Amino acid sequence: MQTNLSRRGFLTGAVAASALAAMGLAGCAPQGAAEGTKTADTGAATSWRDKPEMPADIAETLEADVVVIGAGNGGIVAATTAAQNGAKVVVLEKAAEVAAAREAVGALNSNLEPDHKEDVPTLLNHAAMTQSGDANMLLYRTWAEKSGEMIEWMKETLEPKGMLFPFEWHCPDDPHAYYPAMCYNPCIGEYNPDGPNYNSYAHVAVMADVFTQDLGGEIRFNTPARMLVQDESGKVTGVIAEGENGYVQVNAAKGVIICTGGYGANTEMLNDLCPTATQWCGLTSATTEEGDGIRMALWAGAEMEPGGGAMIWNRAILPDGFEFSDDRMGGDIFLPGSQPFLHVNINGERFMNEDQCYPMSYAAGAQQPGHFSWIVWDGNYWDDIAQFDTCGCSRLHPAPSGTAFNADVYDCEALTKEHLDSFWLEPRLQNGSLKKADTLDELADMMEFDAGQKATFLATVARYNELCAAGEDVDFGKAAYRLSDVEAAPFYAARIAGALLVTTHGVVTDVNSQPLRADGSVIEGLYVCGNDQGGFYPHNYPSNFTGINAGRTATFARIAAKHALGVA
Repeated sequence: MQTNLSRRGFLTGAVAASALAAMGLAGCAPQGAAEGTKTADTGAATSWRDKPEMPADIAETLEADVVVIGAGNGGIVAATTAAQNGAKVVVLEKAAEVAAAREAVGALNSNLEPDHKEDVPTLLNHAAMTQSGDANMLLYRTWAEKSGEMIEWMKETLEPKGMLFPFEWHCPDDPHAYYPAMCYNPCIGEYNPDGPNYNSYAHVAVMADVFTQDLGGEIRFNTPARMLVQDESGKVTGVIAEGENGYVQVNAAKGVIICTGGYGANTEMLNDLCPTATQWCGLTSATTEEGDGIRMALWAGAEMEPGGGAMIWNRAILPDGFEFSDDRMGGDIFLPGSQPFLHVNINGERFMNEDQCYPMSYAAGAQQPGHFSWIVWDGNYWDDIAQFDTCGCSRLHPAPSGTAFNADVYDCEALTKEHLDSFWLEPRLQNGSLKKADTLDELADMMEFDAGQKATFLATVARYNELCAAGEDVDFGKAAYRLSDVEAAPFYAARIAGALLVTTHGVVTDVNSQPLRADGSVIEGLYVCGNDQGGFYPHNYPSNFTGINAGRTATFARIAAKHALGVA
């Protein structure tokens, strides 16, 4: 594995050909679903809920101890863990390469960072509150207690390949903001604490090298899994996949581990399971995540958790004349959409505290007329962004050196005003999706307000400026350091809607990642991890735990592999 990648080599090479494809809640650029991946070919099935007939014409049969479905943030961890414990492992992957990695992996209270210890019950209670009380706290506690061991193992496994594990802990000095110190940002070869960091997003590909080259594991690409094989007791004993030369049956002596990434690319499942969460998205990252793993688990008798959760960024910028549709496309990614600037609806009214995590901000705008909101700011935006001090992948201003990932998560360049202007603002000004005017009156006309809406908008801005001057948002309660007036020309506005990253609710499991039937019994021989696994985000993804989904995916994948093999 090459350990010193140039920017061009990294962004175009095999290590990260999908570096900007969002997988496992990556802070990466959404793209359209690949052609032909809207709904998988399931033979005689007429609905995603219908179990197809078992294929009879098996062209090849393989034997393995563990079969892993999905070569991504969870699947490669599970496969490597099992292979390190002496298991023969076969990975089935429907795409042509391993999935892209997240730049941030959430792991709590690791021995790698003994000076950063967080209180687990505080995190659990915060998570319970953000999820309306029906997230599975047994799963949260398991992640909190075992994610530290996972990141220690990941470093031990990948450090000989040149991987580094810098730690991110900076957060605003705000008692109401909850950002636990838990985020590791793996990179290969070198790490620049102030950016750029072109060598990020590589740890899944590096681990795949360890699995195949060092441990002798096998990954079969372009081989989508179609059905689970069960014996008379209901135990899962193998997988049938569709290879280039026909159906392949892989028997699993110890277990099958599903890590296929949710169902964000399956329009039928989206419209059935979580329409209210996703129907007002103007952009999607989903490509191959068609719900294959969830469907197979349900056909095997597993129960789907209630809800309909998805991780949705508040950063799809919409062009003039945009109309929402089932393909959830037509917008453009716009990272500044996640900054807590003033938001107004199409009537010119402010309608929320803009300091919300991504999906909550999106949801608030989606409930407004037209199902989007206008984000508005002025010429002092760089100073405002520095004052906001946002965390995780929304960060646009560098944190103190060495305390955060000070690189744009979309192209890994250093965070500067020049980068913000050239990469994010200028292209959208040129295509017209971002509006810029010398006066608020002119800006209102560019926002297509009628006379009444324009008057409301100008009054709204005046009121907001009064709140900013007073340092107290008595209307919606936004923290003073997240208030920014709109007084200095030039003035900017953009339509902001949702950008679907991944679905986040899934199959009900126990703490060992074993799926449960409706009566609470375990489906032996089967494990479900990552975005196919329920329990963490039945409604949405509370993004004030930077990297938690990549971290919980890897943690439970490792738990599943060890449990399948009966090792501690």
